[in-house]
Amino acid sequence: MHPTLYAAAESGDWLVMASFSDYYYSQHTPAKDTVLHVLAQSCDSANVVQLILAGHGRLLMKLNRRGETALHLAARKGHSGVVRALIDHAKSGAGYWFPPCFDRCKWMLRMASKAGNTALHEAVRNNFYDIAKLLVQEDPEFRYPHKYALKTPLYLAVEKGRHNIMVLILEFCKTPSYLGPGHKTALHAAAIWNSPESMELILEKLPNLITNVDKFGWTALHYAAKFNHQHIARLLLSADRYAAYVAAKNDDSKTALHIAVIHGHVALVQEILSHCPDCWVQITGESQNILHLAVKHEKIEVLEFVLQNSWASELIDEKDKEGKTPLHLYVATKSLDGNCLVNHPFVDVNSFDDSNSTPLDRIVGDHRPSERQEQIKGQLEETGAKAGIHNINAKRKAKTSDKDLAEKLDKIRQAYMIVATLIVTVTFAAGFTVPGGFESGEGDKKGGEGDKKGEAVLAKKAAFIVFVVSDSLALLLSMLVVLYQFVVRHRPDLFGKPSGLFSREALIGYAMMAVVIAFMSGLFAVIPIHGIKIYLYVIIAFFGYLFLGAIVEWRVALAAGRSFFGEQLRSRKENELSQDVEVT
Repeated sequence: MHPTLYAAAESGDWLVMASFSDYYYSQHTPAKDTVLHVLAQSCDSANVVQLILAGHGRLLMKLNRRGETALHLAARKGHSGVVRALIDHAKSGAGYWFPPCFDRCKWMLRMASKAGNTALHEAVRNNFYDIAKLLVQEDPEFRYPHKYALKTPLYLAVEKGRHNIMVLILEFCKTPSYLGPGHKTALHAAAIWNSPESMELILEKLPNLITNVDKFGWTALHYAAKFNHQHIARLLLSADRYAAYVAAKNDDSKTALHIAVIHGHVALVQEILSHCPDCWVQITGESQNILHLAVKHEKIEVLEFVLQNSWASELIDEKDKEGKTPLHLYVATKSLDGNCLVNHPFVDVNSFDDSNSTPLDRIVGDHRPSERQEQIKGQLEETGAKAGIHNINAKRKAKTSDKDLAEKLDKIRQAYMIVATLIVTVTFAAGFTVPGGFESGEGDKKGGEGDKKGEAVLAKKAAFIVFVVSDSLALLLSMLVVLYQFVVRHRPDLFGKPSGLFSREALIGYAMMAVVIAFMSGLFAVIPIHGIKIYLYVIIAFFGYLFLGAIVEWRVALAAGRSFFGEQLRSRKENELSQDVEVT
């Protein structure tokens, strides 16, 4: 845009703008702002707006790069005169042709930017009450669709604390839109931002929102419980006490009471129970009650309050999905003082979870109990708690160890298969890409030699013969290992357990040695320089010595490992058998 024209649009100087004749209306900034955009955001000059639109009415709906009209910018800056002038021109029908089936004024008011914001969004966000009133009164029937901004003007007014604008929207809009991000409603916003005045008015105008849930399954009461907004919670429960029983489907079926317990808000727990005295029976998706949650999240005040109630006896030995009681969870806490739980008259200190462990077993099973665990252990033992009553803990550990050993052996078998398959692939490819290549022409037919086309060029060299033999041997040995692995998986008793010279590790070692020999003999067959061959002799001797030493060490280590695993398995079975005898 021309600098002089831009300055005139900023100041609303119509004489300078008119001096550009009809040239000014096509000018725009790098952001695609027209002179009308520049004027709307810079000064509140309604007369100049009327003059501009009188000559070039198409600028009324012209969009900049952000998808905004001049009305968006005027509402954002609070220029009520420009807003009024734009609306009046849209309602007049003057200027360019517009389809008669559409209301041009409402069409302009409902236009959303690329960010999904309308002019009303801009007025609410920047707290311009007069402009918001004008926009709402001009289009009270409009409901903001989901394709617009995540926050409707009503939600935005509650979130920003624009109470007077919120009252305006609720009074003038026939069916006000109330949604916010994540399927939250304006009622959620009032609960989150602790606005009792907004809460009361929304409950009066839109009472059905009290049980609406967001994407987590939370109602407004859930948020009041999370942030300890007691007045908000009291308003919601007084309006509809059923809100206390709503379980969040996408958050482990937690109710508002569960949320209050998790965050340790005792006063809010009491508030909820005063309206719904039976909601303590509800459990989460993990089958944990409020006592489980108070212990798990180490909320001592909530724990003491719950244990003072007569119905605490119904919760104290209740089990979750893993069969754990609150006392099982207590032994895993870091700083909770659980004396009131351990010494409760109805607690069972020797209850078993699904792994047949008592609370004390959870501590005794650790090799080096911490100071905290020793403290809890003392508390439990004073009340008569015992560990390993059924010797189950030892059996459970033995089974776990057996599983670990079996997994290690399975990994060794997989390693055999990978190495053997790799050797098969390499040696198979080498068999068809022999060193020196193949004869491509006809051989000398004199003497009855015939056609040699397709034969190996170095077929008569001793080094080549060694290459062929060692490559074939490596292929066959590795194939035996692969075959053995497949057969043993389905028929483990078919071959027995080969050992010594015919064990799997020995066959893989032989195959690897044959691969090295094939590689060296192939080099010998194609390299004509004797000096390099002598150098290769030295390398072969040196690495051959290292290779044979490594094979020996590998076999010794594998044999020791297999022996160790076997001893471990046998000892585990003997211990398990002896423990069964003791129990019997």
